[in-house]
Amino acid sequence: MNAKHSQRGSAVLEFGLAFLIFFSVVYGVMEFGRLVACYNILSGAVREGVRYAAVHGSASGSAATASDIQDVVRKWALGMETGSVAVTTTWTPGNGPGSQVKVTANYTVTPFTRLILQNGISVQSSSQMAISQ
Repeated sequence: MNAKHSQRGSAVLEFGLAFLIFFSVVYGVMEFGRLVACYNILSGAVREGVRYAAVHGSASGSAATASDIQDVVRKWALGMETGSVAVTTTWTPGNGPGSQVKVTANYTVTPFTRLILQNGISVQSSSQMAISQ
């Protein structure tokens, strides 16, 4: 038996292993990028929600409620399942000018396949501003 004949299947095996490793790394990079993108989108949505709350205080004539702010945040959460974005709003000490409003949102990013993570990764963002009106 010559050396060429005994090495016949090794190239196929090496290609198969390299292929699996390469695409596993590519998949991991894509999932990590998607996680970072979801965090950035959520952060922007929370900033828009707190801006809305800051200009719709009790002296503005159309005071914002927690439900109004939740709708604004969910509207800005592009590419996410908006029903899964949990939004909480707190006013300290109240909803009047000079008070502080804080908006916090949570979202669970579920991976494309659930081979490694069954429940996903939770991302959270919060923003705070002084109420102007």
